[in-house]
Amino acid sequence: MSKARHDRDPVPHADPPGPPFPSPRLTGVVVLGGLGALVVLSLLSWMEIREIRTSLAIRLEKIDGQLEKVASRVERPAPAAQRGPDPNKVYAVKTEGAPARGPASAPVTIAEFSDFQ
Repeated sequence: MSKARHDRDPVPHADPPGPPFPSPRLTGVVVLGGLGALVVLSLLSWMEIREIRTSLAIRLEKIDGQLEKVASRVERPAPAAQRGPDPNKVYAVKTEGAPARGPASAPVTIAEFSDFQ
């Protein structure tokens, strides 16, 4: 073989001696350890959130109790007295001699009071 041909041919690469790095066993152990750590951290977070929710529920119950006490102490104002005529009462109005529209024998008479000032 000539030197020129030797330079053109690719040289086969030899595999390095020993097992591959990282080994499949080591990779599996690391993945399993990571999953275990994730489960433990998730469990701890869940427990902490549960404690916070419980303490907040207790505090909200106390606040509700205090609001009820304050609300019971506050005097509620009496309803304002009604002003003007009673809307449930029927009033008799004399309409004889007043200007009117429609028949005089109508079952309902509407009287309008107005001020033109």
